Amino acid sequence: MRTKRPVLALPLLLLGLAPASAEEKDPPLAARNAHLSCYGEGAGPFVEGDGLRLLDAALSRSQNNAAAFDAEARGARGSAAMSCRISVKQGGEGGAILFLSTAEYGVRGAAPFVRDVSRPELRKSFAVGIDVHEPKNEEPFGEWGNYQGAPERLVSLCFDGREIVKRVAPAEFRGVEGGAPCEVSWTHVPGGAEVTVSLAGAKVYDRHFVAGMDPYECRLAFAAGTRADAATEFAVRDVRFRPGEPAAPVRAPIDVQVFNHVLTDNKRQSFDSEVELPPAEWAFGRVLMTIEIHDAGELWDEWDRCGEVYVWDKEGKKRGIVPFITSYRTPCRWVVDVTHFRPWLSGRTKLEIEAGTNFYKGRGYMMSASLSFHHGQPGDEAFRILPLWNGTARYRSDENRFADFFAPVEVAVPPETTSARVFCTTTGHSQVGEFTPSKRAVVFTPDVAAETKAAHRHESVLWRDDCWLNPNRPQYGTWKYSRAGWAPGDVVHPWWIDLTGQMAPGKTASLRYEPSPYEDPGEGERPTAAQKAEASHNVRSYLILSRAAKGALPAPTARIINVVDGGVAAKLGVKVGDWLESYDGRRIETVDDLREAIGAAQQAGKQGVPVVVWRGAEKITVTAPPGRLGIGLSVR
Repeated sequence: MRTKRPVLALPLLLLGLAPASAEEKDPPLAARNAHLSCYGEGAGPFVEGDGLRLLDAALSRSQNNAAAFDAEARGARGSAAMSCRISVKQGGEGGAILFLSTAEYGVRGAAPFVRDVSRPELRKSFAVGIDVHEPKNEEPFGEWGNYQGAPERLVSLCFDGREIVKRVAPAEFRGVEGGAPCEVSWTHVPGGAEVTVSLAGAKVYDRHFVAGMDPYECRLAFAAGTRADAATEFAVRDVRFRPGEPAAPVRAPIDVQVFNHVLTDNKRQSFDSEVELPPAEWAFGRVLMTIEIHDAGELWDEWDRCGEVYVWDKEGKKRGIVPFITSYRTPCRWVVDVTHFRPWLSGRTKLEIEAGTNFYKGRGYMMSASLSFHHGQPGDEAFRILPLWNGTARYRSDENRFADFFAPVEVAVPPETTSARVFCTTTGHSQVGEFTPSKRAVVFTPDVAAETKAAHRHESVLWRDDCWLNPNRPQYGTWKYSRAGWAPGDVVHPWWIDLTGQMAPGKTASLRYEPSPYEDPGEGERPTAAQKAEASHNVRSYLILSRAAKGALPAPTARIINVVDGGVAAKLGVKVGDWLESYDGRRIETVDDLREAIGAAQQAGKQGVPVVVWRGAEKITVTAPPGRLGIGLSVR
């Protein structure tokens, strides 16, 4: 384990010395201590000064090399940061920064073989891929997606064997003299980690949430490779890795399977399910929904169709919360943060999943969906969801341009509101609606009764030009082309508008949605008025109001999986599936906690003790004699 220099008691300026820089306090890792591996052709990686050159410049093709350091610190950490300088040139393939799980790959020794360094998918490990080989290719159905000729400087985030996201880096990092500065850091939060990546002084990802990335013990490694048809250089120097403080143990989430491999077809396009979700009184830091489209073989529809997950709100109205577009026959898996819909996701809840209509040859989609409730106390909590504009908007004409759908909305903002955000998902359809960008604005007036009505305008363009970087790629069909707010094989990303600094709690506010007319494309065939009139937008929008969290109870972790016939618990009406919260006022999180609480009650000579259990959203208190309850527990 590497140690830091001791801090001097006397100020350094009094000794005539300049303060030590952060780099001096945290010296770089010694390149000579790296374990070097060659998995392809060439002489392999080598130490070059204070750095590592991972690709042999004398050999242009089919290299695959790695360099790994031993674990810097033992145990899982709540945060970590890595910095270095990366030298890479345009060519192929690129390199990767690996944070190897020691449980999978050991605390020391060589790095594992990474087949695709630009998409480093390793078990239980986080990694950053650096791709400099995505050549322009206009073939409609080819595996290469960069039909627009975007710069070949892409950065991906991968975790546990899956690419999560990939983007074009905003700043040029190829061929930078002395190497481009690179920084990777993350902090663990409920349900995963927030990751920041900077290259050449520009942020590629800023606190990007990676679901499921719980704290784990890791060590640093690098990998680099060339392709059979392209080559590049890849070197790193000034490598620093700073593990944070030890992480607190993470409690397993409460998982609820909602749909399990349901299969749609021409006769049935949707399935609904009623499930028991954790009560609103329980505290969770994040709620995640996982949606999957499985390989259905010959029963799998070949086209991209609209899909969605709905929930029935507490008033019994059906609300769309996660729209998605099916892929062209590529299995899909999405993990979506739905914490903001928590007011609708508690107690006995009805949900629905659907995917498209008019299936090709009667085929459909095999889908699953589940919810995971991750423990933690939120700083604030969503307490009210106000529907704004929901349904199908039709363009009709340049004069109308969806206007008859987007009627102004007035909402009363409760006094306890601390933050307000607009959630809006929109997808464009028909030939014009799908392939034409659409400008729009939301105008927010915080107090409609004020003499001077201050209005705040928020603008965006309904358009996605990153469909070709969809993690569910390549696909069959025209998956790569830019579209109006969606991509085949992806969930619809919401337009979030933060109104927190503009709202007036206790007042009545108004919101207006102002769509602009479709602009003249300027080249190519111009759409007719009739073609534009056919354009439509599928819209889901809500105003989500939050307040300071009101001290929700930590969720129980001990679930009753067995009740002995004739035992104390059975006689008191306790049932399998109940959650045990406390025994004689003591919170129960483990079997040992229950044993200790029973022993303490017996030693105190108590005749009866309160036992608190939860059954769905119902909190039940019974009085039991001190002693064995006659139950079996599953602790999460």
